Amino acid sequence: MKKKLLAFFAIFLSLSAVFILSVFFLPYPRLSEFQNRPVSTRIYDSEGQLIQVTALENGIRREYVPLGEIPEKLQFYFLQSEDRNFYRHCGIDFSAILRAIFQNASEMRTVSGASTITMQLARIIKPNRKRNLLSKILETYDALRLEARLTKSEILELYLNSVPFGFNTEGVATASKTFFAKNISSLSEEEMVCLSVIPRRPSLYNPLTNPENCAKSAFELYSSLQNSPKTREFTLSDFEKTARKAESFSYPFEFPHFVRHFFSSENKNAFLPEIHTTLNIRLQHAAEDLLASSVEQYSQNRLSNGAILIFETKTGSILSWVGSADFFDERHNGQVDGVLSVEQPGSAMKPFLYALALENGFSPSSVLPDVPMEFGFENLYVPQNFNNRFNGPVRFRVALASSLNIPAVYILNELGIDKYLKKLSSLGFQSLENKTPGLSLALGSEEISLLELTRAFSVFARDGVFIPLNFTTDSSGSSDSQRTTVYDINTARIIADILSDKEGRALGFGYSQMFATDFPAIFKTGTANQYQTITAVGATPSYTVGVWMGNFSGETVIGKTGSSIPAKIAKDLLVLLQGNKNEEFKTPPQFKKEKICALSGLCASENCPDTVQEYVSGEKKTCDWHTQNSILFPKEYSTWFRLKNRKGSMNDTGEKLKIVSPRNGSVFYYDPSIPAGQQKLIIEANGGSEKTVRFFSDGKFLEEKERPFTVQLELKRGKHTVEAICGEDKDRIEILVK
Repeated sequence: MKKKLLAFFAIFLSLSAVFILSVFFLPYPRLSEFQNRPVSTRIYDSEGQLIQVTALENGIRREYVPLGEIPEKLQFYFLQSEDRNFYRHCGIDFSAILRAIFQNASEMRTVSGASTITMQLARIIKPNRKRNLLSKILETYDALRLEARLTKSEILELYLNSVPFGFNTEGVATASKTFFAKNISSLSEEEMVCLSVIPRRPSLYNPLTNPENCAKSAFELYSSLQNSPKTREFTLSDFEKTARKAESFSYPFEFPHFVRHFFSSENKNAFLPEIHTTLNIRLQHAAEDLLASSVEQYSQNRLSNGAILIFETKTGSILSWVGSADFFDERHNGQVDGVLSVEQPGSAMKPFLYALALENGFSPSSVLPDVPMEFGFENLYVPQNFNNRFNGPVRFRVALASSLNIPAVYILNELGIDKYLKKLSSLGFQSLENKTPGLSLALGSEEISLLELTRAFSVFARDGVFIPLNFTTDSSGSSDSQRTTVYDINTARIIADILSDKEGRALGFGYSQMFATDFPAIFKTGTANQYQTITAVGATPSYTVGVWMGNFSGETVIGKTGSSIPAKIAKDLLVLLQGNKNEEFKTPPQFKKEKICALSGLCASENCPDTVQEYVSGEKKTCDWHTQNSILFPKEYSTWFRLKNRKGSMNDTGEKLKIVSPRNGSVFYYDPSIPAGQQKLIIEANGGSEKTVRFFSDGKFLEEKERPFTVQLELKRGKHTVEAICGEDKDRIEILVK
């Protein structure tokens, strides 16, 4: 018998040891998962205004607050309501079990339970719909495991932040809003008592729908307290008044596109109970109103949507993010984010190309050809200006400020597409990766996002330095490792000077007041092909604004409203932001302004009738275009020169003879619908030492011409050679007609 007792005792000790070891050391993955589960995030603007409290699965809101931020009285009333011996038991309250057994046996029904807060937390961590003896045993076991791993404060904190209140509400912080429209720090003592009884039976004790039941239960709890920290005695009437004043919180829904982007890209799986952003809700409302009124004003032009992005130039801190004119407008795809969606920016991209040109041999006084030009061979590209005019020789400043197309394509052809794409990559244009665009890239034909465009544009107001955008206050102010110099300081300041030059815009836009401000500001606009979208970006040393308008459906805007609409919004927002602040753009340190010829861009001579001040670096050649009685245009302007009767003459004598149009290797297509003999190609040459040129086609003489050297060639299918002879000079090209 003694041996049996010893064996039984040994088995008991062994099982007990195994049980204790399992309680303390057996992995508890569900607890780790529970501690790292998503929580609702309270999102604030830079001034502490609540923007949103994010909803989780099935619309549930579960805010998390540290135990130290939960009022001690609220903790006390929950402990009195659910587990008065919480700090005196190990997860199982044996006295409560005995009391429950006695009460339930006396009443012959279930009157009270014996679940501790730890056991309730275990049930929340591992829900079990079956309420039987086995589930109760497993719940008790898990409660012991919780007590072995967490302190009492940690258990209470987890419980108070997870206790279900029904009505898509979990945790005391969310419940405080759901039932009393308050933060927990603002709850009155009566409200705390009412809140503590709701989890018992949420549908029965909800003060919004059953204030009398809630008040009665709260009064019963309050009356049963012993040695409580009461400030005064409350009556049933007090609790009834409190319950009847209950009101549900109206959750704000500001910055919907920003919030969605932030959680999808920046903090997808982060445990973030609270975020303080750099946003400004007052500025957001002003931007939303401006956009909505403009969309309404031009709705008859089939302009249905738009987007706005505003941030601080120096820090990159985002102030406003308007993704569409109306987030809830399903008809016009309001939930599409226009800040992130990719569209053609048009001419708004040109400053990046011109800045690259400044760092590759061009200067602010360079003269660019705005003349009829052909680029490419079989895929011939012939760019046109928006007004279908050719301006001949145009200074670099005027070409950019007036947004002329042909000079931009000319620059890209000279620099190379690959070099430009590499620069755009350093400016953060990820949308252009793995693309193989043509020369139309100079005119903004490739789709990019408003965020990419606006962020890149700000480098000109930041001395050529690129920085990432900041979303939260704890990240505002980029570190040195995040700052990248993409343009030389001289380049950035020259581009800023050009984009703020009202005189420079006159050729393309006249003396419009569209960009007129009382403070220095740079602007650039763009219109996509077929007027599908219109864009404007503007900046000062303090703020940068980007505006896009159009249709997410891709429909064209009727009536060619032009980029003046988003430009006005950008200007109005900068005026609002700047206030009385007047910040000058700084001058490029390695340049000084000198008087140059307005036509040739060379140092002005006594023969130059029009001169301007321009940034010049180093020695510059004196103008030789102007003589006492005439103007001698360089040979590259011969096509433009002969289009109209112009003053002056061509200065192409003495230059080597060259057939300038068409280009060698060009491919043309024969149209059989046109009668034979009526399809002709203009052949043009310049240079040469003599006054006349003889043209030959496939070895046969065509015609002898005086300057300007042009002749018409009848198109016939096949390969053809064209030759020009001027004295001893010769030039020859080959073309293909298919």
